[in-house]
Amino acid sequence: MYLLVGSDSREDLDDLEGFGQFSGQRADVIMVLIRVQGGAALLSIPRDLLVEDPCRHTRSRVNALLAGCPSGVEGPALLTMGVEHLIGEKIDHYAMVDMAGFQKVVDALGGYEICVERPVRDTRSGLDLPAGCTMADETQPPAGRRSRHTQELVDGQWRTMPGVSDLARNQRQRRFVIDMMKRLGDFSSPQALASRARTLAPFVTVDSRLRLTDAVGLAWALRGVDAGKVEELTIPVRNANYNGASVLEATEDVSEIVARFLSSKEATAADPQPAG
Repeated sequence: MYLLVGSDSREDLDDLEGFGQFSGQRADVIMVLIRVQGGAALLSIPRDLLVEDPCRHTRSRVNALLAGCPSGVEGPALLTMGVEHLIGEKIDHYAMVDMAGFQKVVDALGGYEICVERPVRDTRSGLDLPAGCTMADETQPPAGRRSRHTQELVDGQWRTMPGVSDLARNQRQRRFVIDMMKRLGDFSSPQALASRARTLAPFVTVDSRLRLTDAVGLAWALRGVDAGKVEELTIPVRNANYNGASVLEATEDVSEIVARFLSSKEATAADPQPAG
């Protein structure tokens, strides 16, 4: 299993317009990629989900774990531990990109096509799309992925689009990853894929055990996955309050969701090396 994380760090961005000002980093996108025989699954973890904090032995929003632990456990490792406790499975590797790295990855894979029925905008994130399909530029992809205040133009009036909560964002994020997986088919050989991976390596943070050859091997295997067979797993949640903060609580044991999926599939052999 692979933990995929998008950080909201603005470091190294040439233009902060549309992204807002924020120091430090939190996990803005959290997904678990599960490989199974002949396919894959993506489990979205809402960033405001209340989880156990392995460092402080209390509970917190899952995205806050990326800040790390005062005892010396770095953010990605602490987040990995928290997700493992949540899903009841071992994470083999993790990969994390910040906003600048996200732009580089999208560009390296040939961009990202966004299709909408009507003109769409989000003045807070910078999202601005005409009706039809648009190939995202270097700033549009993060805006589309992060948009939470989306409006569409209907009969000359801008109106809030239904279903633009964080859970709707999770769905868009999964679709984005699936689309990027399809782009892997454009590479004609593992060597071509490895060359592109070396270019992107400075922009992606991975665990110490994940070698370039391992990452290329995974990507090459995923290029043959039928996008229609990538299952999208979601965590049912409810709004809650914890120590005065608005959070989301899972209404079902997440480990059971994952176990149920795995029991219905024949899982491929995973890399036994744990993240660290």
